Amino acid sequence: MIISTSTVYKDIQSFPPFTSLPSELLIEIFSTCSLTGDWHIPLTLSKVCRLWRDLIVSAPCIWQTIVVLESRRTMSSIRTQAELWVARSSPLPFNVVLKLTDFERLLPIMSCFLPNIARWMRCTITYDGRTFETSLSDLTLSSPRRILHHLDILLKTPFEDVAGDDEDDVIFFSCGSATYRHISMRVATTKLPHTEMVNPLLFTSLDISETAFEYSVRSPDLLRFLAHCPNLEHLYFHGLSNDEGALNAPPPFIALPRLHTLLLDQVCNQRSILSHLHLPALRELHLRHINVDYSLEPYYVSEEGDSDDEFHDFSQSPHSDLHTGMGIRKLLSRSHPPLEILDMDLSDMRTKDFRWVFDKLSDLKQFSIVGSDMSDSVVALFMPFVVEDGDGERMSVRLPQLSVLKMYSCQQLSGDALVRALSARVHYTDHATPDATLTRVVISSCNDFTAGNAQELSWDLHDRLHVS
Repeated sequence: MIISTSTVYKDIQSFPPFTSLPSELLIEIFSTCSLTGDWHIPLTLSKVCRLWRDLIVSAPCIWQTIVVLESRRTMSSIRTQAELWVARSSPLPFNVVLKLTDFERLLPIMSCFLPNIARWMRCTITYDGRTFETSLSDLTLSSPRRILHHLDILLKTPFEDVAGDDEDDVIFFSCGSATYRHISMRVATTKLPHTEMVNPLLFTSLDISETAFEYSVRSPDLLRFLAHCPNLEHLYFHGLSNDEGALNAPPPFIALPRLHTLLLDQVCNQRSILSHLHLPALRELHLRHINVDYSLEPYYVSEEGDSDDEFHDFSQSPHSDLHTGMGIRKLLSRSHPPLEILDMDLSDMRTKDFRWVFDKLSDLKQFSIVGSDMSDSVVALFMPFVVEDGDGERMSVRLPQLSVLKMYSCQQLSGDALVRALSARVHYTDHATPDATLTRVVISSCNDFTAGNAQELSWDLHDRLHVS
């Protein structure tokens, strides 16, 4: 059967005009259209006429699904879209559909939505034939408040494990209590995306781990990335002891005003990192496996304290000792933090640096050191000493708040020196400052600390001494 054009035209004319449809029905139609996968559908429909524009702009449900097609788009364009959709969908929850061609851009794009984590319900990510979906509302259960907590960055090629055991598709995970569920993220990337970050990352905890030398982070890149993490309270950086080489320009200075715990593990750029952080709230500093027995590139600028150690004590790691000591000096000089815990595991300093640092740490309560080449000259720093002031002479001690001292596998010090220093210390502090004296001393696997030394020291420390 052949239908004439005039008949079709008459049939079309018989339909009521589109503008006569109820607003509720139009909004439902527009909402359905916005789910088709073309990110710009709401914008396109709003240009048809004033009526449609007014309806679309005033109906949050039309903007609830945010489709981001990343290919060939700038971060500025994606950020503009995210801000517009998030604003116009308010106060309703929203869902994000992210279609990636470059997985390295995941974190910068996510940063556009994280400030509104309380309204973010679902996230669907497609990449290289993979699709992974997360219900953020399920992660937080019935918690009345959703909190952004931890960011775990693994420096590696995403999805390099063909068996799929690397869990690179687990982007979001939760932790916390039933009352306050924490939303955390895990991201695999080959580099820290500081150049494309457009919004601050409001996580309170950050863990960065290198997996191969080709993905090692240079200190300037790490510091620039940290500039986008102003709310950090905990920072953990696990490296691979790769020397970053000479720096062509000074790294930026970065302030993290809330950070109270810092861990550097297996890094060779500790001096550059510590020297360029302002951490006025730092309470715990953990340095692990930083000692290396090979030469490191000189620091980009010579500073006061770089001269040779006048004590000339033996060290198996003189270059890393220098960088660690000078980095801590710079950190303390700039930040004046209320540091309470200093933990040095296979991380050493020169004798002159120990003396400088101990003179500055008036709030330190716990000092732990493992595998140090510290000499009797460092041990002697725990002893009381005479200070001259306007009122004459008086006794004082370094680290006046120290209550816990732990020493493991320190083979260059002598047991006799430890007995002299610690006995003299508690003789003074037990009477002069009984609320700030040693309460626990652990000495383990220090070969020159004999059973006789332990017996002699126990006369003063009693059950405060633990030897193994």
